[in-house]
Amino acid sequence: MSETEAGAMQINGDIIVGVDGSETSCEAAAWALKESRRSGQPLRLVSVASAAHPASADHAAARTAAEEALASTGQRLTELMAGQERPAAFSTEVHDGDPAEVMAELSEEAGLLVIGHHGSDQPATGRIGTVSAGVPGHALSPVLIHRAVRGSEFDSVDVHPRGETGVVVGLDTSDYSGVAALNAASYAVDTNANLHIIVGTAPLDGDELARAQTELDMTWLRSHFPGLRVDAAYHDAEPVELLIEQSRTADMLVMGKRGLGRFASMLAQLGRTTSRVLPAAECSLLVVPFRDDPKLADRRIAD
Repeated sequence: MSETEAGAMQINGDIIVGVDGSETSCEAAAWALKESRRSGQPLRLVSVASAAHPASADHAAARTAAEEALASTGQRLTELMAGQERPAAFSTEVHDGDPAEVMAELSEEAGLLVIGHHGSDQPATGRIGTVSAGVPGHALSPVLIHRAVRGSEFDSVDVHPRGETGVVVGLDTSDYSGVAALNAASYAVDTNANLHIIVGTAPLDGDELARAQTELDMTWLRSHFPGLRVDAAYHDAEPVELLIEQSRTADMLVMGKRGLGRFASMLAQLGRTTSRVLPAAECSLLVVPFRDDPKLADRRIAD
């Protein structure tokens, strides 16, 4: 698949990255730049001027800090792509307000939001930041919370750092889960990674039904993504702990915003499993909202 082929990772619109001067946001921007080049979608670097920022005592200082964060990140992206046939291409913009609220508002016009797992006001620990925790539940676009745990995105101009497992997705029969699986499969093919489907089983008939559904889903995904390398693992375990465990060796964990029982009034909220995995995932986490993808029409449900 060519680097510029449209539709990579099912991105249908601008890729918007939250930039605050932290190393984690810079790594997230480098990841997004590679996906922008792969998909052909525009890349926008956004910094939010907030007086709550620890380096800012007033609004003017906050805007200066935001502009400096964009300039520094932009310079590093330009240097990363130095010597390439196509140089780094992106736009920069400063917004005023609360970072989480601004990013959620921008999701209305985004194909993908990308944020680092913690910001410049927090120590570089495994804990997720307040913005990273708050945005996925309210964003209308997919949100990637990027964690640079396999190496630096600046080590290569086109390849993401790799883990042992590849891309991991949890599946059930919900439409949210189906859309998440489509994103996971697309990203796996685009990055030449394996797709690993995690299935929680139940005793007796529940186990047989889960296995039948998974076989149908693997056939369905292969039909839409030729060349996809996909396997499945069945676990009699609590879904949250299972997905967190898988995230320790994965490149990316992909989850739908909600699982079984989708309701229109809940489109801007996270389901129970996703909300619990979000702060504890140890790899990059892509949270995918529902969309009416035509590929869902030929997904068969086992009965």
